[in-house]
Amino acid sequence: MQMLIRGWMMYDLTHSPLMVTMVTAAMMMPMLFLSLVGGALADRVDRKKLTIAADISLLSSFVALFAVSAAGIIAPWHIIAISVANGIAFSLAVSARQALISGLVHREQMRTAVGLSATTYNSAQIIGPAIGGVLLPLMGATWALGVSAVIVLPSLILYASLNPVHHTSVNDAKGSILENVKAGLAYAFQNKTLRFLMLGAMVMILTVGPFQSLMPVFAEDVLKVGAGGLGVLMLAAGVGALIGSISVVAIGENVGHQKLELIFGLLAAASLTAFALSPWFALSIILVSITAYATTGFMVVNMTVVQISTPDYIRGRVVSVRFLVIGLMPFGALSMGGTAESLGAPTAVAFIAGVGAAGFALVQIASWIFTRSDSQRTPSNL
Repeated sequence: MQMLIRGWMMYDLTHSPLMVTMVTAAMMMPMLFLSLVGGALADRVDRKKLTIAADISLLSSFVALFAVSAAGIIAPWHIIAISVANGIAFSLAVSARQALISGLVHREQMRTAVGLSATTYNSAQIIGPAIGGVLLPLMGATWALGVSAVIVLPSLILYASLNPVHHTSVNDAKGSILENVKAGLAYAFQNKTLRFLMLGAMVMILTVGPFQSLMPVFAEDVLKVGAGGLGVLMLAAGVGALIGSISVVAIGENVGHQKLELIFGLLAAASLTAFALSPWFALSIILVSITAYATTGFMVVNMTVVQISTPDYIRGRVVSVRFLVIGLMPFGALSMGGTAESLGAPTAVAFIAGVGAAGFALVQIASWIFTRSDSQRTPSNL
């Protein structure tokens, strides 16, 4: 919600697609530098306390931005500064938030629990902006910011109520933070499954993933539907994301994760290309819903396999590598915004989505080749 509202406010202040994408970049950039530290912390300290501390920091910054906006003195630098502060808090705790799952369920429930957690996380990334898009024309940007701040309060109560059903390996990480970070990177790099999962997520994050950052531009300049139309577009994206995430949990292990990622990746790229070139609002609503459906489905599958492929003692650090990849989103958002400045938003998004489609195919082909070569070598080595 915050990111969508901030993007709208930034565009209202600057009328620059690049500055709109700077809001996403400012939020995600700290992940490049701090997510690995957050992963080491998740394997060293109480994950619950770390998560609550981060949410308190987020709530404080949300209230600060609301106060500045209500006072009528908001400027672009306020939005960027608060976004950076949010990014720092998020980066230091996101791995703990995800790795916390292993202490809340029994081992046989892990796949379902991780899938549901990834579902809520990835769905919220699109459902939140959908709610924000509805509130914008109804309440205005300032009060929409206020509502999004209030929504943080229940999460603090819910996190405080969590009680692990069994003890995990938290605090088993030895040595310095730097040594812990190196161990996490080495584990993720040496595990072939994890390596290709990270590559697939990287393609999504750098190409199709940042499509939401330019939604205010499409609503205002391309489709000419204003804040009300933006709300409808984001609501459609939220519905698509929810359906996509639930469908992944329902599919379970019936379809291999490589095949699922390829299907979702290509569908996301194709629907985003069609959305970028659509001149009709009604068609754009359908296409943005499909894009959100496929994007969320891809990310849920990816995160689920990352978590269940990793033992608990190092899960926080491996998950932090996955979020380090997500931290590359500013580069995707900025490249999309910069290209939109020179070529126009429709051409820019269509081109980058095409690059994404090629990337998804290449990663899955390479993964299939290496996996097959390993399986063929194994019998001869026995």
